[in-house]
Amino acid sequence: MKIKKSKSTWLPAENVKNALEERRLLLQASENLPLWQTPPDFTQQVMARIFPIRVPLSAWLTAAYAGFGSIILAIFILLLVAGQNFSSLLTSLNYSLWNFVRNLSPVFVKLFKVASLFVKTLQQFFEYIIKAFASLTTIINPQVQIIIITIAIILIAFSIYGIKRKILIGEKT
Repeated sequence: MKIKKSKSTWLPAENVKNALEERRLLLQASENLPLWQTPPDFTQQVMARIFPIRVPLSAWLTAAYAGFGSIILAIFILLLVAGQNFSSLLTSLNYSLWNFVRNLSPVFVKLFKVASLFVKTLQQFFEYIIKAFASLTTIINPQVQIIIITIAIILIAFSIYGIKRKILIGEKT
C-alpha cells in the first residue's frame, strides 16, 4: 500500500511578499491617522442614554394640581355660561358617578376573580414544573430539558389565551 504525500499548503513567496507589503502599508496608514478625541460631555451623553433622568415627584404633583385647578376653573366657567346653579350640577354629577360605579363594579369583581384564579393557577403550575424539573435533571440530558421547557411555555401561552377568552365571553350562570 502506497501512501500519497499531500501537497504543501504554503503560499508562493511572491504572495507572501505582497501580503507583507499590504500589511506594512496598512500599518503606516493607520499610524498617520489623527487620534480620535472624545467630546468633553461624552460621558454625560452616554449616561443620559443609559439612565434617563427621572422626573421628581414634586413635578408630577405640580402638574396634577395644575390639571385639577384647570378642571375646577372650567366647571365654574361652565356654570356661569350655562346659568345653572351649583347644587343641581353637583346632584347630576353625583348621580352620573354612582351610575358609573354601579355599572362598572361587576366588571371589576369579575376581573379580580379571574386574576386571582390566574395567579393561583400559575403558582400551582410553576410549583409542579419546578418539582418535575428537580427530579428529571438527574435522569434526562439538557436537550430534552429544553424541549420540555418549550412545551411548558406553549402551555402557558395557551392558558393565557383561554383566560383571555374567558374574560371576553364571560361566565355562564
